Formats: sequence, C-alpha cells, structure tokens
Amino acid sequence: MFCPFTIKTSVISQLQRETSSILVVKNGARNKEYRKAILRSYLNSASGIIDGKTLKELWFPKGRYQVFLSHSHGDIAFARYFKAWLSYNCGLRCFIDTDVWENAYDLLYELDVAYSKKNDSPYFSYNRRNHTTAHVYSMLTMALFEAIDEIECPVLIESSNSVTLKEGIEKGTLSPWIYEEVGYMGKLPHNVPDRIKTQCFSVGRESVILEKSIRDSLQMTHPLDVSGFKSIDKEDLDIMKSYKSVDALDKLYKRKGLICPQL
Repeated sequence: MFCPFTIKTSVISQLQRETSSILVVKNGARNKEYRKAILRSYLNSASGIIDGKTLKELWFPKGRYQVFLSHSHGDIAFARYFKAWLSYNCGLRCFIDTDVWENAYDLLYELDVAYSKKNDSPYFSYNRRNHTTAHVYSMLTMALFEAIDEIECPVLIESSNSVTLKEGIEKGTLSPWIYEEVGYMGKLPHNVPDRIKTQCFSVGRESVILEKSIRDSLQMTHPLDVSGFKSIDKEDLDIMKSYKSVDALDKLYKRKGLICPQL
C-alpha cells in the first residue's frame, strides 16, 4: 500500500451521468459452483486436519491489482461502476472482494455441514460452529490484510446513504469489515512504489462516520479514523483519464502532494 484515498458516491454519480455508456461487468471469470465442488471434494478427502492455506487460496484467491475498492454492501453498484470507469479510462486493475472472492458465509456453511452437525441431527452444534466461524473469519481477515498491503492504491467509497454525522457520538462505523479495512489502511506502512524515487508525502485530516445501509439485527459501532486518507474529486478523475495504468496513479499522487511534482 502506498497511500489510502476516499471518494464520495456523489462523485461517482457524476461520472455515471457523463459516461453512462461504460459496460459494467459483475464478474467474468469466477465459477462459484466449480469452487464449491472443489471445496466439497477437498473436505471429503481431508483426514483429520484441514490445510487452512489451501482453503484461503481457493476461497479468497490473490491476484494482481492496482486499486482496492472498500465499500459498504449497499454501494456495490457504485463500486462496480467506478471499477469499470478506472479500467476503461485509465487501464487500472481494481479489486472488489465480492467480484473475486466467494462469500465467507458459504464457506462457513460447507464447513459446518461437514464438521458441526450433531451426529445425524439436522441441527448444528453451537460450540463446534463457534470453532469453524473463528477459522473462517481468521482466513478472511488475513486475506483482507494481505490484499490491502499488496495493492498500491486503496480507496474507501463514502456513501451518501450510509455516512452520518451524529452530534455527540464518536466517529465510527456499524460495519465490522469497513472498520477492519480502514484500520489496515490507516496503520499499514506506506510502501513507495519502485518507480517513484521519493518518499515526500503529506497527509491531510478528514473524518466521516460510516454505517451499513442494510441493518443487521445486531448493531455495534466501531471507531473509524480516516485522518490519513486523501480525497479524490471529479477534477482529479478528469485529469487521470488522460493517462494510462500507473501513470494515472502517479498523476493523482502528484496532485495530492504525495510525490514531488518534477518526478
């Protein structure tokens, strides 16, 4: 990770109004049923100990990306449009977890069917299921950490539906995954890309509250600090689309004072 950014859905909406002809593809390569079949075959053949590395690579595979898009569940359409825009205009490869990874709940269910049933009962063992849940969420947490660490430009999408500023309440988020992703973005070291021969970067201070737009039965707030994030606006994107691949990112970095203008 080099430096984290934020972008508002209002900016993405403006892009949609101006360039609505861009084709948004949900996912062209993933075969969910094929992965499930491989998973079931592996679980049936496993004798006693499951290789967590094998499961993580199957369910949460790695890839080569330049932009990581962090978003709330309700903003997936914005995330996919912004991904398509960056690909079409700048040739950038963007990572959206739901377009690359399978659902952690599906993996958890398959493990529970294999290991958490009470003999021939249709019910799951509460204690056994707690155990499988811990393993699956640990794999997902590590996969998120590795993705954010390895992808150069993470971007948090701020939703006009989910962002609230409530007086007297500490800034935070109701989404544990946004809390986790933003936490990594704010604390991971800034690794300067090899093509950039400088480490002069300036970090501003911005803060928001994020909430899940779709409420769960359990709501728990988590502190959220995006003070080290830079904001992407429409003017930045208008300039970036004249460049391709990492040149587009370098132009953004220069505009935000992250690298020296003469480079």
